Amino acid sequence: MQPVVKGYALAFLATIAVSTVYIFSKAALNEVSLPQFGVYWFAMALFWNGLFALRSEEHRHFHHISGRAFKTLFFLGLVEIVATTSLYSAIAITPNPAIPSFLRNMEYIFVTLFGVFFLKEHFTRTEISGILLTFTGAFVISFQKGADLLDYISGTSGLMLISTSFYGIRTILAKKNIETITPTMLAVNRAIFLLIFAFVLLKILGHSLLIPYSALINIAFGSFLGPFLTSFSQYSALKYIEASRSSIIQSSTALFVLGGAYLFFGKFPAGYQLAGGLLTVAGVLLLLSGKMSRLKINRRN
Repeated sequence: MQPVVKGYALAFLATIAVSTVYIFSKAALNEVSLPQFGVYWFAMALFWNGLFALRSEEHRHFHHISGRAFKTLFFLGLVEIVATTSLYSAIAITPNPAIPSFLRNMEYIFVTLFGVFFLKEHFTRTEISGILLTFTGAFVISFQKGADLLDYISGTSGLMLISTSFYGIRTILAKKNIETITPTMLAVNRAIFLLIFAFVLLKILGHSLLIPYSALINIAFGSFLGPFLTSFSQYSALKYIEASRSSIIQSSTALFVLGGAYLFFGKFPAGYQLAGGLLTVAGVLLLLSGKMSRLKINRRN
């Protein structure tokens, strides 16, 4: 398989896999608390990723981690705690998992903003239009009649704003270090940090480790498709194609979640939420197309 084709295939696999995360995690979080969910979800994720690492040549890299790479992994682990906890908190409190999946498109805005900040680049008009359109869509989705600022900050919208901004930092750092820190290392590191955090939170809150069997089944499927398959394919895609090209494919995740939420929970967004969600998808596509055009011009020059 050609490297570019392989990159697109991995990006599409990540898109399908991550869309199931919203469905399985929501089903499990309907029955268990967030700390209980986190302990089982990331313990299983660590098992899947660890098993894969032992059966691949990449596990040898675990014996040769430089001091700089270790610091990067530690910082990424802390970033993942904030980003992922906010994400699953948003999924837990929303009636329809399609809503946070649409709001997840804000991550691409932060990836672009941080990239421009670190690389000292300038926005094109197309990119600015895409950013404004995405934020407009996010605002439409989040609209609540009579709600105050605190309602937005503590609700799904505020949690997803925190989550996507920290995921933006994660993506920039992962892309920058992808040649020295392998996808498997990134995925295992993520699972370890989140498992430790969830276990500590479980003990502090005094929650039980006993959970319903149905929740355990949802977590088993979701942890394989999400923290393992999504993380590995998403990071691996960055080795073959540019992050912007991978992001274009992954921006369609919410559309798959939309169908899954309707099939599994019988939930469908309100008209204005669907309109706002489609605006975020259109905004991201406009943003990424502008970014790709700018990169082509820079290469020519």
